[in-house]
Amino acid sequence: MVLLHSAVGMDWQSPPQRTSLKTLSEAEEQGFILIRGEFQKRQFRLTELGSEHVERDKRRLEARKL
Repeated sequence: MVLLHSAVGMDWQSPPQRTSLKTLSEAEEQGFILIRGEFQKRQFRLTELGSEHVERDKRRLEARKL
């Protein structure tokens, strides 16, 4: 998921431009992120599950390159 891979660490940050509310909501429902704020000031951060998912995905992509 592009949203998860765009995260820099696990701190609160703004989602990438053109990220839909539906995308944020789906990621939150699946337990990958937490959301705070409203409208233009919305922020997200990875949960432990989201961080683990990103790391696992990065390792998988790196293994493909070998």
